[in-house]
Amino acid sequence: MPRGNYTIQRSCEECGKIFTPPTLMSKYCCPTCSKRAYKKRQIAKEKEAIRQALVRRIPSNKGYLTVKESVLIYGISKDVLYRMIRQGLIPSYNFGQRLTRLSRQYMDEHFKTKAGSRKRKKEALSFEPKDCYTIGEIAKKFHINDSSVFKHIRRHSIPTWKSHSTLTLLATQ
Repeated sequence: MPRGNYTIQRSCEECGKIFTPPTLMSKYCCPTCSKRAYKKRQIAKEKEAIRQALVRRIPSNKGYLTVKESVLIYGISKDVLYRMIRQGLIPSYNFGQRLTRLSRQYMDEHFKTKAGSRKRKKEALSFEPKDCYTIGEIAKKFHINDSSVFKHIRRHSIPTWKSHSTLTLLATQ
């Protein structure tokens, strides 16, 4: 990534230290923070893969779930589930020590499955000129070249719309 002729201050996503990024895409202040963040992402990815494998092993036609299965499927902490059971917010059946069962039908009605398994609908964007920015306006505001703006549009799949065959408008959310 080429270095720009701008000076902006950014906060490191790992340690929170303020730094001047060498490129527009820089997120971390030093290689150490970058490596730490990479390691955290890899560990999180492995944990999510393990969680998904465990969820797949739970039969979908099972009428009653254990607390551990409910934690895996719905992403609620074990402590919160037990607290809700004690308060009577979730109907449960206790058949003995470590044999608490929760109705899957009730859980499906009142809790969403863990984030990531459902996709959000994209919001309809307004391409009215009053709701959009032109390439030139963005370039002036951030003191960068038009080509840098176009690179970011392509890189981040930002929706655009051409008006009058020369003016490109970017939708705001």
